[in-house]
Amino acid sequence: MSSLAGSPVPLFKIKVEEKGRIKDIKEIIVRIDGLPTCLNGQIVEMGPDVKGIIMGYDKSDVLALVLGDPGKLRMGKEVSGVSEPFRIPVGDGYLGRMITALGARCDRGEDVEPDDYYPVFRDSPPITWRAPVDEFLPSGTKIIDVMVPLAKGQRQLILGDRMTGKTVIALDAIINQKGRDMVCIYCCIGKSVSALEKVMATLHDRGALEYTVVMVATDNAPVGEQFIVPYAAAAMGEYFAASGRDVLTVLDDLTKHAWAYRQLSLLLERPPGREAYPGDIFYVQTQLMERAGRFNEEHGGGSITFLGIAETLQGDLTGYIPSNLASMCDGQVCLSSAIFAEGFRPAIDFGLSLSIIGGRVQPRILKQLSGRLRAEYAQYTEVASLSKLQSGLSGEAERVLNRGQAIMSVLQQGQNRPVGLAEEVLLLFALSRDMLTSLADDERAAFRRDIPAFAQKADPGLLKRIEAGGEMTADIEAGLGKLMAAYFSSLKQ
Repeated sequence: MSSLAGSPVPLFKIKVEEKGRIKDIKEIIVRIDGLPTCLNGQIVEMGPDVKGIIMGYDKSDVLALVLGDPGKLRMGKEVSGVSEPFRIPVGDGYLGRMITALGARCDRGEDVEPDDYYPVFRDSPPITWRAPVDEFLPSGTKIIDVMVPLAKGQRQLILGDRMTGKTVIALDAIINQKGRDMVCIYCCIGKSVSALEKVMATLHDRGALEYTVVMVATDNAPVGEQFIVPYAAAAMGEYFAASGRDVLTVLDDLTKHAWAYRQLSLLLERPPGREAYPGDIFYVQTQLMERAGRFNEEHGGGSITFLGIAETLQGDLTGYIPSNLASMCDGQVCLSSAIFAEGFRPAIDFGLSLSIIGGRVQPRILKQLSGRLRAEYAQYTEVASLSKLQSGLSGEAERVLNRGQAIMSVLQQGQNRPVGLAEEVLLLFALSRDMLTSLADDERAAFRRDIPAFAQKADPGLLKRIEAGGEMTADIEAGLGKLMAAYFSSLKQ
């Protein structure tokens, strides 16, 4: 544009502000008369420390979600709609801090000076922004790294009943990123304060809090914040990814996010559908999950990986929300209550767990050593179930059982004890060479416990070569064979 005299004038963005009045208040949803040109997701100023987000419309009014104390609002109060999207503060200063869905601190630290402001609701990045997903993400959980490997930029769902260890797997993945130049975001959605305290204690004790942003909306937070917080976590991740960093975001859990949106929808008077969820619940959560990915250099060159947690009821994977989420992810890790009751940790069901794209990025050394594990595990579970129905076992059936028990023993893992690639290779090498089948259970447990320290003392260079190369070279294979011979020889002395 130009001035009247014809001299150039810099372009500027016009900020449009409209006025309206509160017509009705229903808990955290207000009905506003006015705001004729407002858009979905737009900010509404409702007074000091109270804002709103436009969530919908009817024939004559605007419906807005209150962010703040709705007790400060009154019927007939004038409000103003601002032509800008809802944004939250983002920045490196939030690492190691616990903040709300609105970006306000909720720990004892000082206020944070944000580096920028990012929109909470935005379209998912188009395919032209994306790069191939081609880099392995070590989760620290042996079963996942070996059987359902993850890639940077992937969306992986963790499914299971209550108290089966879903959060433990996600926290182990965060702990395992220490020293890997990975930013982690833990997003708490609708969990209890006591559960959040346990998470914070784990991250602090394991030194993971320094590279983690914790964004919270506990079960006593307003329903609106529980709905917004995963989108706010995605916005925080997009800030880091835009600067070329890799981000791991844990969404714990998406079932409670669906509950929050169901409550909002009922207050918005939207017709309920299956299980009382609104018809657009699939779109709402897809809009979130599609924001993960790996991005090309023109758009930062970073990546955002989502580990979404969802709860099942009595192992029913066909439930409305679990099946919706599974269809929009790149794989799933299924935890079983039956396996948990048998004492196996982590209680992951190999047969139901899968990773669609992770196999392409798995280190070749893991792929070579674990090629037959899934088939052998399936064979073991079938024979084990049959052995409960009959007393006598053939020699072949007994061999399958011993082999399966060796596999289960190797893949056992304690809580919050992530393992590295070198340790996984040590265990898988012994398993692939059938060195553990004839051992007793306590001897297998001792091997799993002692072999990392033995290898570090006997040949630390071998472990470094395994971590650096990721391939089974002749030198590494010979070194592993020599190491195993030395270990088992030391037991006989």
